[in-house]
Amino acid sequence: SGAILTHIMCEAMNRSVVNVVLGGIGTSTAPAGEAMVFEGEPTFTDVDATSALIAESKEVIVVPGYGLAVASGQHVMAELYKTAREHGINMRFAIHPVAGRMPG
Repeated sequence: SGAILTHIMCEAMNRSVVNVVLGGIGTSTAPAGEAMVFEGEPTFTDVDATSALIAESKEVIVVPGYGLAVASGQHVMAELYKTAREHGINMRFAIHPVAGRMPG
């Protein structure tokens, strides 16, 4: 049921149901503490490099997101899955427990 799923997702986010539903109503909008400092350098890739990485892999875990849905990429993903399996690559899918499910 929706209530059970909501409870599970709130636990996964380490937030209370009230905090998620109200979305911080009545809280201060002033920053608290210092801004986060990012360390390291970003790594960029392209289609050719990604294809090579997948081809050299034994296992691949895909975590599809909103962008895949918006791009209607499920058919291309199905083709990629089929091709990977034909080449002995164990391709699996993972789903983030709270991605896209609740506000906040």
